[in-house]
Amino acid sequence: MKTIEIKKQAVRKYKDGYPRLNTHDFVEYYSGDDGEFIQLVCEKQFIAYAYLAKQRNNDGWIISLKEQSIPEKELFRKFFTMAQIRRKAFYYLENTSAFRFFNGSGDGLGGITIDYYAGYYVFTFDNKGIYYHRNTLYQAFNEAVPDALGIYERLQFNVQKAALKGQHVSGQKAPVKLEVLQAGLKLKVDLNDGFFDSSLDKRNLLEFLLNGAADEKIVLNLFSNDGILSGAAMKGGAFKTVNVDLSSKAMKQAQENLLLNGVDPSKQELRVIDIMSYLDYAQKHHIKFDMVIIDPPVFVRSKKNSFLLTKDYPELISAALKTVKKGGTLVLTANSASLSLKKLKEQVIEIFAEADRQFELRDTLTLTADFVTNKKEHADQGFKGLVVAAK
Repeated sequence: MKTIEIKKQAVRKYKDGYPRLNTHDFVEYYSGDDGEFIQLVCEKQFIAYAYLAKQRNNDGWIISLKEQSIPEKELFRKFFTMAQIRRKAFYYLENTSAFRFFNGSGDGLGGITIDYYAGYYVFTFDNKGIYYHRNTLYQAFNEAVPDALGIYERLQFNVQKAALKGQHVSGQKAPVKLEVLQAGLKLKVDLNDGFFDSSLDKRNLLEFLLNGAADEKIVLNLFSNDGILSGAAMKGGAFKTVNVDLSSKAMKQAQENLLLNGVDPSKQELRVIDIMSYLDYAQKHHIKFDMVIIDPPVFVRSKKNSFLLTKDYPELISAALKTVKKGGTLVLTANSASLSLKKLKEQVIEIFAEADRQFELRDTLTLTADFVTNKKEHADQGFKGLVVAAK
């Protein structure tokens, strides 16, 4: 294992638990190979083990701060065992059968997440470096969780063959349409074709809607995706939902999920259309809503427009605000470390000021307990949301 001398000023950062590796902290330049395990030292004193991998804003991840905890199968087994212990209660929930089992650096190993779907586990690899160690990781996981029905994997980095982006690895294959529960809502997910966004990180928002936040309201759901938020709104007493998404595949999934939860999709509006185009249409026809939910992706492209969360969200919120009745509710979510909760609040203040409207912040939505985070990352990662009363 290569030993790397790091600068004195970087020692405290890593010893305090910061998980992201930065090669600028090396005394001498070293690029190494993706997946290479390295040992960080300063003046011959052990600091940490890490692995190299290019991933967005970092060059790898810290694995262990203990010299005896060498990065090998036994250490990974301990990571997975501790992850299962932390989430023991989730296995016994009557209203939830899908959750985050392992959340990257929050559980000790950045670059990988594992989700649980009614007995099946899906590994998501965020970089090539950790993917090169997949066989060791699978062996460690099988020792820690011997009762897994089956294992799937999906890749978040570029590969030459699209078929490799998501595939079955071992154990049983899941049914073509596997039924799971989220906060009591039923969803059909297909692990075999990679279409399994089951709103794991939105459980708090689902419960907010189920508990009557949309009672007797007409709800506009932008980027409606699999329709589960609309299902929650209807089960929570909403009068009607209008679902808008760019994807016809997602809209078909939304129809299935609404029906699965006892909601007649024929009595809802389901529109496959560019989001801004629909908002223009609504404004021209003076259509107003009691509640508007915006749950956008980080990036999406349509024939007419492209949407980048960090750049275009304020414009989208401004357009959506024009369709919100006085006294109505605006629910805004973001799922990116690049847009913090603080920044989202600042955007809301500016947008309402420009529109010459008052607002009241009614609630803040955050991740649920299965999404364990590393507090030393200093990044507002993952799902966050605001519930805003528009006056």
